Amino acid sequence: MERTRTQSHIEPLAPPPEYSSAVSDPVFDQPRELEVPPPRTPVRPLALLRRPDFRRLYVAVGASELGDSLHYIALMWFALDVGGPLGVVAVRLADSIPAIVFGLHGGLAADRWSRKRLMVSADLVRGAVLVPVAIAGLSGSLPLWGLVTAAFILETATSYFAPAYGATVPTLVDRENVQQANALVQASVQAISIGGWAVAAALLAFIPVSAFFAVNAVSFFVSAAFLSRLRHGQEHDPHAQPPHLREGFLALRPRPMLAAATIALGAAVTITAGTWISGVPTLVRDTLHHGAGGFSVVMVGYAAGSIVSGVVLSRLPIRRKARASMIAWVMYLPGYGLVALATSLPVAALGAFFAATGQSTSVVLLSSAAQEEVPDNLLGRVLGVISLTHRGAHATGLILVSPLFAFVAARAVFGAAAIAVPLVGLVALAAATRRADGARARAIGRTRRS
Repeated sequence: MERTRTQSHIEPLAPPPEYSSAVSDPVFDQPRELEVPPPRTPVRPLALLRRPDFRRLYVAVGASELGDSLHYIALMWFALDVGGPLGVVAVRLADSIPAIVFGLHGGLAADRWSRKRLMVSADLVRGAVLVPVAIAGLSGSLPLWGLVTAAFILETATSYFAPAYGATVPTLVDRENVQQANALVQASVQAISIGGWAVAAALLAFIPVSAFFAVNAVSFFVSAAFLSRLRHGQEHDPHAQPPHLREGFLALRPRPMLAAATIALGAAVTITAGTWISGVPTLVRDTLHHGAGGFSVVMVGYAAGSIVSGVVLSRLPIRRKARASMIAWVMYLPGYGLVALATSLPVAALGAFFAATGQSTSVVLLSSAAQEEVPDNLLGRVLGVISLTHRGAHATGLILVSPLFAFVAARAVFGAAAIAVPLVGLVALAAATRRADGARARAIGRTRRS
């Protein structure tokens, strides 16, 4: 958290000594007992894997991510096969809307109940849901409504898993190491995704695509087994007052940079998700004249950008994380700019690389900022707000942005998005800076009058 100092002839801002430790901070009006202690020197990212609990969490996430990479291929293939393009849209909406409906309650649950049990329960639900889907797919009788229902339940469970997971990370690695931990996980899961797609291509020569649903179910059960062995993550005071949803929003008020970065995330992902989900396949097919293989090349470029972002952030600590997360959206200017101008797959893949670098950096830094700044008893709800904003924006993008490709050329939409996304981040940063400067000016005025 930043501390503002006046010129050398003015005493530094600090509460008078007669004030108790519970008085409000003169700048941010934040009770001092809610402040997070100053961070210590962070450790190297790979050294975090020497901690048994974080290693178990890391393996659990990796296992489920490998299953997810195969599951995505099967889900999209079956949706397209049984429902056509509208079937794909229906499934994508089904795996986005639950974040809007349950995202906030998932954060509330993470602050009220055992986070470890929430994660294990979410994984068990996700694994159990996929068992009948796999059976129906293997028997050749998987209807579209079954896919939509399964996608809805899977995302509902994820809405409870994500805040619990995010709130658990600081207890396993300490707050000063959350950026390194998040970046390490980000780089690893993207590398696993690329590996999963390669494995899928090889496996499809021997097994039906519906078997991928079964593989993903097993991956969730494996993840639950590792998570059940965590020694931390189940702290809960049964005598504590029940938490309230609005406290997650109120916790953002004295943190203008964090609040602005969250709003920027929602607006930016609405644009990027809406353009990516519908626009990239359209551009690859209609403009670049390639098929599914060409789309895979662009996807690999995107995954590579996320990996590079994770590797860099795991080794380069960022002090002002919320501020940097808004600046990171500027990477969409070269990213989507190259996609809009692309005349070949390599250029489009390079654009996807820059776009992924921007979004992955922003998401990692925003989550890390919340994990560093927000007290543990509020962290689940704040992460629930961020999860709602992030995952819910996929649904708003599908509804508000994706239809543009039916009326406007793909190049024009990507060109407009290349300008709009960076503007979202910069405008949010300017607004947050102005609000913080105004709060400091008022605090200085109060101090001088006193």
